[in-house]
Amino acid sequence: MSVRFSATAWERSYRRTVRLAFSRVPFYRDQWVRAGRALDEPLPTPTGELADQLHRLCPFAEPYDPGAEPSLWIGPAGGLRAALAVALGGARGRVPVLEVRRAVLDRRTLGLGGPPYGVLLEPDATVVHERRRRELNAPALKLAADAGRAVVVGERAAVASFLPELAGVEVNVLERVTLAGAAEGALVHDPHLGYYAARARCGRVHLLWRRFHARPEGGGLAVSALGRRRPVLVAVVPDGGGELGRCPGHGTPILGVAS
Repeated sequence: MSVRFSATAWERSYRRTVRLAFSRVPFYRDQWVRAGRALDEPLPTPTGELADQLHRLCPFAEPYDPGAEPSLWIGPAGGLRAALAVALGGARGRVPVLEVRRAVLDRRTLGLGGPPYGVLLEPDATVVHERRRRELNAPALKLAADAGRAVVVGERAAVASFLPELAGVEVNVLERVTLAGAAEGALVHDPHLGYYAARARCGRVHLLWRRFHARPEGGGLAVSALGRRRPVLVAVVPDGGGELGRCPGHGTPILGVAS
């Protein structure tokens, strides 16, 4: 965990992201129009209201084209990689990472130089038949079998359904949760922000501050993705509320569940 966090630099990065949003992104420009004036802060938006807004969350110069590219809600590989580094206390070399998802993702590693990566389809994911599900899951299971160990990420029940198929493999399970469930889970995830926090070895839930900014908002948190350009996400309010604090050991931002 880095001790080089600077609150001043963090805020500067946030202000740059806000300026970009207001100057180049229709979703946030429209907030000025509705307010009838220039706003200093983006209005907080509950995450559930973003589902159909990709075409308005990309800059004018880089519009989203659903006919030519996959959904941008898939998220960057670096988000999961950063969350794992916090949760596991650092890199784990070439240990494969298996993520339980609703759809197959054409991704072989978690970024350049990252660990091997594979997807396991959730038990209720839509497939034409069960044989096809097994075929799609086979490459990820083979990664784990060949290595003899794996990190498996997903919701608790979904991960548990795969453990019999991973018999004989040393498995490190990291539960994916919303912030409301962070008291028990390891990786904090939002369907639009992606992975934005993780429970560190110190027991506290650390915001991935190099990638995200957070500020208190109406009894909860408004989270912004720093440096992300497609889509631009500022002042997104994840489900479950939350509180912002500072880790006494690391000096970096931490998140708590609102009481």
